[in-house]
Amino acid sequence: MFIEVNKIPPEGLEVDRLLSLPPILQSNGEQAPLEAARLEGIFRRTRSDVEFRGRVEAVVSLVCSRCLDPFKMKVEGACHRIFRSGPPPRLESEHELAEEDLALTPFEGSRISLEEIAQEQVYLVVPLKPLCSDSCRGICPRCGAERNTVACGCPEEPPESVPLTSKLIL
Repeated sequence: MFIEVNKIPPEGLEVDRLLSLPPILQSNGEQAPLEAARLEGIFRRTRSDVEFRGRVEAVVSLVCSRCLDPFKMKVEGACHRIFRSGPPPRLESEHELAEEDLALTPFEGSRISLEEIAQEQVYLVVPLKPLCSDSCRGICPRCGAERNTVACGCPEEPPESVPLTSKLIL
């Protein structure tokens, strides 16, 4: 779904859309399907740019980093982007970015993709180490029992160091 830049009125264009996005790639290399994503906000034209301010909400199917159980998480985040027509600027090898440079997104043509805005924002708000709950106890490192459902009886202290790691110089 796209926004035609030349059709944005002077007072701005409000959007509130449900979008179908492809799965995102998690830090563990697994794909996390998105059930639904909602993008709402307003596009405003300035002299040479298009500014978007809004929010993204999505429901993501993830795998808990501690217990490895699948779960669904609602993620949401605020979004501010400034779109500038044309190719990305060429930067010198070292260039200090100003804060407004971080919100700048180049685009070519006369359309802006709503899916790209939503997908980028979802990537930014999905945690790197997702947890099914803050109180998740995870998997026992000794016997492999799922400690949220079974009391395995293993001692709580961590296992002895592995012989190979004890020889490392710190």
